[in-house]
Amino acid sequence: MAKFLTLDKIDRKLLNLLQKDNQTPTRVLAEKLHISQPTCLRRMKALRDAGVISADVAMVDPFSIGYGMLAFLEISLANQSDEHMRDFEACMSLEPEVMQCYFVSGEIDYFLVIHVVDMEAYYQFVRRAISGSGNVRHFHSRFPMKRAKFTTRIAFDEKTPELSVRVSKR
Repeated sequence: MAKFLTLDKIDRKLLNLLQKDNQTPTRVLAEKLHISQPTCLRRMKALRDAGVISADVAMVDPFSIGYGMLAFLEISLANQSDEHMRDFEACMSLEPEVMQCYFVSGEIDYFLVIHVVDMEAYYQFVRRAISGSGNVRHFHSRFPMKRAKFTTRIAFDEKTPELSVRVSKR
C-alpha cells in the first residue's frame, strides 16, 4: 500500500530553496522560512527519511571536464522477457557512460542518455555495451546539437495549502 506525506507551504518552500542550493546554511534557510533552525533541521530530516529528498549531490558540468558528447539511444531488445530486461537494466546500471536508462512504451524498449568524451568513446561504448550485449535487436542514436534547457529541479507551488506526495520510505 502506498504511503503518503502531506507537504505544507513551508516544506515546499524548503524544497524549492534546497533545489537551488543545498549548501545554504540552515540558519539562512530558517530565516527565509520564518522558522527556527532546529525546526528547519527537523523538516529536512523528515523529508530525507521519507525519501522526498533522495540525495544531496554536487552537480558536475560534464562539458567543463571534457565530456563533450551527449547521445540519446533508442534500444529494442531481441528478447523481452522479464529476465532479459532485468539483465539489460543491470548491465546499463554498471556502465559509467549511461547517465539515465528508461524502460519506455512504444516501438522501442529503452531510452538511454549517454555522456562521453568524443565519438571514439561513443563508438567503444556501443561496441562493448550495446552491440556486444547479445540481446539488442536494434538501436538508434541521436545526437543533440544544442542543449536548450537542462534542470533537475521539481518546481513546488508554495501557494496551495497542502500537497500530498507518495513517499518511498517511512
